[in-house]
Formats: sequence, C-alpha cells, structure tokens
Amino acid sequence: MRIALRIEVSTERGAREGVPALLRLLDEHQVKASFCVSLGPDYSGYPLGNHLPEGIRRKLPARYIGRRYRDHLKSIATAGHDVGIASYSAAGWQRDSAYQSPEWVHSEVIHAVDAFTDLYGKPPHFHGALGWQVNANLFAEEESLRFNFSSDVRGRHAFLPEMQGVRSSCPQIPTTLPTLDELLLQSEVSEENVHQFLYAACQRVLPNGEVFTLTAEREGRDLLGVLEKLLVMWKGGQWEVRPLTELLQQIDLSSLSHHVVGWASADANNRYMATQSTRLEQLK
Repeated sequence: MRIALRIEVSTERGAREGVPALLRLLDEHQVKASFCVSLGPDYSGYPLGNHLPEGIRRKLPARYIGRRYRDHLKSIATAGHDVGIASYSAAGWQRDSAYQSPEWVHSEVIHAVDAFTDLYGKPPHFHGALGWQVNANLFAEEESLRFNFSSDVRGRHAFLPEMQGVRSSCPQIPTTLPTLDELLLQSEVSEENVHQFLYAACQRVLPNGEVFTLTAEREGRDLLGVLEKLLVMWKGGQWEVRPLTELLQQIDLSSLSHHVVGWASADANNRYMATQSTRLEQLK
C-alpha cells in the first residue's frame, strides 16, 4: 500500500518553524515528501489574515517568504524532498482565485515560477493549489508550462482535468484523505485520537494509493506529535510513504481519463474545495 505526503508551506511561521521541524521528523523516519511552497507576500500576521480584501492587502506592508527564509526553504531540496510551487500570494489565492481573470492567474503563476527558479536554480515541475482553490485558467497555465503533474484538487485517483471548457493534459494527483483539521471538527475526534481516525480512513484500496495533505503551519507545529504517530503506524503497517513524484512514476499516464472538476463542501464551516467529479465519457 502506498501513501504520498503533500505538504503546503504558505506562511512565514510555517517556513521558519514548521519546515525545520518537519524535516527533522521525516529524516528520523526516513521518509520523503512533496512540498508545495508559497514564496510571495505573507499577510497571516495581520488580523483576519487571509480573509483581508485585496484592496486592503495591497496597502499593507508584507514580508516575502521566499526572500526571508531562503535557507529554510532550500533545505527542503537539500534533504532530498520533492519541491514544487503553490500560489505566489497565499492570501490572494485562497480568497480570490476562483473568481479571477486569466491575466490575474497568469501573473500569480509566473511570479511563483520566477521566485522558485531564483531560489532553487531550476523551474518547478509541479503545482499544488493551496486549500484546493482553483480557477479554470490555472489548468491552462499548467498545460502551457508543461508541468509533470499537479495536485490541486480532492479526489480518488489520478486524472486529467476539465473545468468550464478548459481541458488540460497535465495529470492531476488529487488529495484523497481528509485533513487532520477536518477530522477534528467531529465531536468524537480529539488530538489524542485523530491519528486513529485518519489511519482508519486509509484502510481501502485506491488505484494509485492515498494522498495526505498537511501544512507546515499545523502539522509542523501544533500537530507534529500526531504526524509522528501516523508515520509510526504507516511504517509499522508496511505502507510505502513517498513523495508525489514517485506515485506518478507508477501511474500509466496513457490510461488517464478526463474528469470534470467541480466544487464540494469541505467541512461544517461551509468552505468549498475543488473536487474530481464526473468522468467526461459518462456525459456523452
């Protein structure tokens, strides 16, 4: 059985505190993961954080994650982990991306690519949308940039996306499992037993294995102990814990079908996330 770890890094605190802690833990358990890094401005330190309107964000001074924490972020690749881009501006993407124009999306993606190339000395080969927030134009950008794959949505298996008439041949490797924070919204789940609920959710057979998303801000800090329990359980249960790139290598890309990308409720807080939906051939 296979499980891939998809780790989002979208704040200064995540880069400063979460990344080093995660790297130590992953090294201790000899596990590799895929990191999706946001390198642009961080507004999380302000009241309302990512919920600030764009007009207000533009008037506030912001510190750039990729500039302030270059060494922390470069250490991800040095340790042998997979690194790709998330959005350039985490706050802007998570709040506004679903409704933005092609020009806005293009600017976000190109800024992210340029910052990544400056930091790591080579362009990124995959994209992971923060919070599973997407825009049809994102899929066009990923196709144009010839990414090896992307991991932007929730779903059950690898597929090729189509949204609002935009079809892409860039494979999507979706997140298949709930996050720890989603599970913690359930009344019977606590930080003491959430690892058991997540592990139970893995006990099924999916075509490409499971994908678990965590964040440097949460699992790299407050929930680091929970993640360690999960690593122990997965490795003890003979799971192969690996990065998304290795999961991709075991997928027959020629057999992938196109699926519509829609929206589904993420949790009781009425958040919505992009989700793998109907196979297009079934619509004919």
